[in-house]
Amino acid sequence: MTHPELERGSSSAETVIIAPTLFLILGILLAVGSFATSQQAVATAAHASARAASLATSQEDAAQRVESAFASELQQRGISCTNVSVDVDATAFATAPGQASSVRSTITCTLPYAEVIPVSGLPGTRTITVESTSPLDTYRERS
Repeated sequence: MTHPELERGSSSAETVIIAPTLFLILGILLAVGSFATSQQAVATAAHASARAASLATSQEDAAQRVESAFASELQQRGISCTNVSVDVDATAFATAPGQASSVRSTITCTLPYAEVIPVSGLPGTRTITVESTSPLDTYRERS
């Protein structure tokens, strides 16, 4: 049998213990969601840049289009990478019209944790590498 006088203040003690735990779990969920969103944004930007390269008319034009399309897509999403490495395989432009070929781009982007999670001074980075391909028009003139 319990006495009401002995249980006085037990609900406030439970709140003091449970509330920080719930806030920690909520913070972890928000951080994981932010990382997933930023990785998806980088992947989308990489796919857009590969598509831009497939619309080019030469290998040199393809490389320029990849870099500008990637930067533009990330800027629209409000993400800034500290180190960006762009590798474009545009050898498909050397194939003759009528042959199926595609342009491949590999992009590596380093995101600081402080950029992804809005906590100032958060140390560390995360490197995301995305490879994307986009087909060239089979019957389009190439140079």
